[in-house]
Amino acid sequence: MGTDVIMNRVWATPSRWTFQIKPIADLLTKYVGDGKGWVDPFAGQNSPAEFTNDIDISAKAICHLEAVDFCHRLEGTFKGVLIDPPYSYRQISEHYKGQGIKATYKDTSYNFYGRVYNELSPKIEIGGLAITFGWNSNGIGKVRGFELIEILLVAHGLHHNDTIVTVERKIKESE
Repeated sequence: MGTDVIMNRVWATPSRWTFQIKPIADLLTKYVGDGKGWVDPFAGQNSPAEFTNDIDISAKAICHLEAVDFCHRLEGTFKGVLIDPPYSYRQISEHYKGQGIKATYKDTSYNFYGRVYNELSPKIEIGGLAITFGWNSNGIGKVRGFELIEILLVAHGLHHNDTIVTVERKIKESE
């Protein structure tokens, strides 16, 4: 790795709305600022990104497409991307079902995340950021030209999984 990775573990009350969790909101303020030039294919209700999408038609997003279709339609380059998808294949299935859509194998496998990452990574400018949220720290990854710069573990106590946030910087085009 070209830089030292910042690692922090904090505690915060869990919330369905990831971006409202205080340490995560603070991290977004630090990296995203006003959101201009940022993309969010899984925007939910509180995304600071300028270009937002969520398959849920009740979400406060500009578009309501499947994430990979939204990413495919994006033109130009962007400062960064926020990726806060459903964290498990079960959550994907439930989210789709709530929208009257039947999830297929490609929606409930690594393919779901990989297709979105493959569409987005070439559209992030060199030096731009990818901030991913989930139950692992995989992020977009080196193979797509990104280096890890920060990991934030947000513990929620009891039997809640931690929310793991990775911040990566694009240093080159995909391999």
